[in-house]
Amino acid sequence: MRAMAVALAVVLGTAGASGVATGENGAVEDALTVRHLDQLTLGDDYRFGGYRVGGLSGLDYWAEGDSYLAISDNRGEEGPARAYTLSMPITPDGKLGMPEFRSLIELLDKDGSPYAARTIDPEAIRWTPDHQGFVYTSEGEAKVGQPGFVRQAGLDGAFTREVPLPEAFTPRTDAAGQQISGIRDNLGLEGMELVDGGSTVVAVSENALVQDGPAASSEAESRSRLVRLGRGSGQDIAEYIYPVGRVGLGEIASSAGVSEILSLGGDRYLTLERGVLPVLGFTGRIYETFTAGADPVTGKAAAPADAEPMSKRLLFDFRAAGIDPQCVEGMTWGPRLADGSRSLIIVADNNFGRAGRTTFHLLSVSGG
Repeated sequence: MRAMAVALAVVLGTAGASGVATGENGAVEDALTVRHLDQLTLGDDYRFGGYRVGGLSGLDYWAEGDSYLAISDNRGEEGPARAYTLSMPITPDGKLGMPEFRSLIELLDKDGSPYAARTIDPEAIRWTPDHQGFVYTSEGEAKVGQPGFVRQAGLDGAFTREVPLPEAFTPRTDAAGQQISGIRDNLGLEGMELVDGGSTVVAVSENALVQDGPAASSEAESRSRLVRLGRGSGQDIAEYIYPVGRVGLGEIASSAGVSEILSLGGDRYLTLERGVLPVLGFTGRIYETFTAGADPVTGKAAAPADAEPMSKRLLFDFRAAGIDPQCVEGMTWGPRLADGSRSLIIVADNNFGRAGRTTFHLLSVSGG
């Protein structure tokens, strides 16, 4: 990766915690400024539609309908695999109101039946351009050879389209049963976005594909793979390497990775990386990242070791700002705030009471 200076300014005060990205010389160049404004937590016993609300791992906002989509990463073991529509007010002074869940959408397999337990691990969700459906991901279960997928459904949850993934993402094993390629177990397609008016799917693996390099550790970054796919055509448009940061001191390596991606327009994206610190809680960092200057690895069975990865710069660090983010996994642009800045809404997964709490964060993004 090219050398890049990263600076984080953290200010704690009545305006909230903030982070500013800077250029190599330390000067702010078209910098984005991110401020944390508020957070709201739901109890683990919160219920809607007859089931506990938990495992929220993807979130997307539709401005005209003032409606959010959220997806649970329940594998069909805590009730049906499902998504929700909901509303969530933001007050003029930048506070989150209590979310109001409007509908529960049961996700259906290709044959129209509910997903059987452990045949899906939903992670990311985005509205289709007509808002009559959505695209969602499953990260699969690599340890049993189950591949991840990207699918489209109507608002009734019924399957309408498969967006095929490149072969490189499919878990494969050798004669001894050792995995030799594809997404790692529980480190698959956590993040996904629609761009180009919704015609292109952008998805990123949480850590490197097995054949592309090691998982994240304290010694090394992990070379995740980002892919751009034609939503209708299924064309493999482009693939790049995204560098997941090294695991921080005390963090659990197996829980570190990129959990969401969000478009800034053109070749620019926001990424959300999160990790776990035993006893202390979770970590969460927001980066700005670019495909410009990165070497394409499109169609490669294994990415060349010398392929130039995407560049990135840190925008906001929850822990440095004194905030335990919980297990942050979903991220979407929300409505414009009273000061004209863009709101950024992040949701944390409570793992159905096993780790973390269902928390919504409200942030402000300005500049850039």
